[in-house]
Amino acid sequence: MDDLDELRHALGAVVLESAYLERVLRAAFSALVGSKYAALVDARLSMAALIEDCERITRHRADISDPDKDGLLEALKACHEANSDRNRAIHEVWAAQPATAMVIPDGSRHSRHVMVTARTPAEAQRVADLVGDAAHGVKTAMTAAFGPGWVRVEGQLRQELGPDMGADPGQLIRPRSASTKIISVLA
Repeated sequence: MDDLDELRHALGAVVLESAYLERVLRAAFSALVGSKYAALVDARLSMAALIEDCERITRHRADISDPDKDGLLEALKACHEANSDRNRAIHEVWAAQPATAMVIPDGSRHSRHVMVTARTPAEAQRVADLVGDAAHGVKTAMTAAFGPGWVRVEGQLRQELGPDMGADPGQLIRPRSASTKIISVLA
């Protein structure tokens, strides 16, 4: 595998782990809200907004013990950090030649200076691992707070309307024939 293939593989891992984290967060949001209909709201939320809303709801849930609440808030804090690293890894411009360098403008709109920061596929893989660990942390904390059935809340509406339901309840996206149950991804 050459450098460019390694970089593609590592960035692909970031994307896959990010998709998994998003699924876990959407299921957590529905469980925290306590309604299968929360899935209609969370479909319009960005990952950052989803994390913030999960934190806000967690802080106000009186039925979660303080230790479980602290564990979940800590896991959600790790999601913020992982999402920030994920955004940098995915949205920064990676140079293909050489495949181990990334070109980043210095931030000024009128700047002609370019800062080059060396990045390796191993660094992208580290981000993928960080994102995956954040997803696992939320799953563990949610299970501690609500038991293993928490993942089923969000899945209820997705089973009724299809796993690819849109944010607009009047406009559902037709499920693909190869779709799998969301529950199996999180269980």
